[in-house]
Amino acid sequence: MTWFFLALRNLLRNARRSITTVAAVALGYAAINILAGFTAYMFASIEDAHIYEQINGHVQIWKAGARGYGGPDPGEYLIPAEDFAAIQAFAAEDPRILLSAGLLELAGNVDYEGTPGFFVGQAMVPEEKDAIHGRSTALRSADGSTYEGRPLTKDTPYGIAITTGMAENMDLEIGSDVILMAPTISGQMNALDAQVLQIADVASESLNNRYIFMPLELGQSLYDTDGVSCVRFLLADSGMTDEVVASLRERFPESEWEVIPWYDVSKLYLRTKRMFDIIFGLVFAIIATIVTMSVLNTIGMAVVERTREIGTLRALGLKRPGVIRLFGIESALLGIIGAVTGLALTVALALVVDWVQPTWEPPVTAREIVWEIRILPRYLLATFLLLVFFTSLAAIAPARRAAKQGIVDSLGHV
Repeated sequence: MTWFFLALRNLLRNARRSITTVAAVALGYAAINILAGFTAYMFASIEDAHIYEQINGHVQIWKAGARGYGGPDPGEYLIPAEDFAAIQAFAAEDPRILLSAGLLELAGNVDYEGTPGFFVGQAMVPEEKDAIHGRSTALRSADGSTYEGRPLTKDTPYGIAITTGMAENMDLEIGSDVILMAPTISGQMNALDAQVLQIADVASESLNNRYIFMPLELGQSLYDTDGVSCVRFLLADSGMTDEVVASLRERFPESEWEVIPWYDVSKLYLRTKRMFDIIFGLVFAIIATIVTMSVLNTIGMAVVERTREIGTLRALGLKRPGVIRLFGIESALLGIIGAVTGLALTVALALVVDWVQPTWEPPVTAREIVWEIRILPRYLLATFLLLVFFTSLAAIAPARRAAKQGIVDSLGHV
């Protein structure tokens, strides 16, 4: 305890230099954890976009070869009704799977008062689509809404949802009556009446001018089929994805089926995560170097200015290891005080951002959403320990240099 108070008095005696070093440590600590908190939010946003916003689910199952098929026959790789029922029965027996939803992918033309337009669409039972989409938390708009108009339900079999871009391009409004046209799986052209009930945001800017969502019944009527393109599974926990994929692949052999986890549906998540991991590692290394050099400079200056003091302590019987210990404790205190101050700054900024709720338009969505800085206890603790370690380490070289000076030389230092 005597060593601690002696080190604390030395820091207070050189308050200006100590405050400068504490500020460097605090700002470094805050910068690292603010970046980590924003990076975690980015990863959560991308994950939410792929799993929930784009209705991909955690796992998908397709007919083998279906995803790479680009031929003219839209029914070539559809999952027939009996196979779809077998997949749903298997999913119903697995408590890890909350929902197994059939999805039919569509492409065709939409006509509004003689104005034609091309669309790509998805058809799914609206309540099942809402169950997946409703799990999204990271991509929330400031007012919490994702569409204008009425919700699609089983009671609106001819209601469709279009994107804001399509509504703008074709002058569509809520309640507009349109005609959907597409070739059936037998090659015959089909046309059905539909009504715009929703103008919705989508999590992909590339789809904002051409995407339509419709009830599964309407989509199957348009294609004249009872099949689906794929089955998408919503899990109780994202961490169970690999386990469920393994179970599905064991039940549905790869020779006939393709079982895909959400992160393989698009490689954007993995590429973005690797990029941010590299950026975060580089930023941490740079900040840690700056903090270490700042502490090294502070302790080095302290050694020069306190040479006669060190000589006096040595003359009173303090051994060389004691000198090293004293400077080590001083450096550790600088690190601890700086890290605690940085922790307060990090939490304060995260709370301010949560209160202000600033918005931005990220690459994964076509609407403005609220961004946030997440508090990550694991990162807070790890950076705390690492910065204290680095600041303590920075004292070793100047402390060893001070301990090696002779007592007479130290007392005669000017």
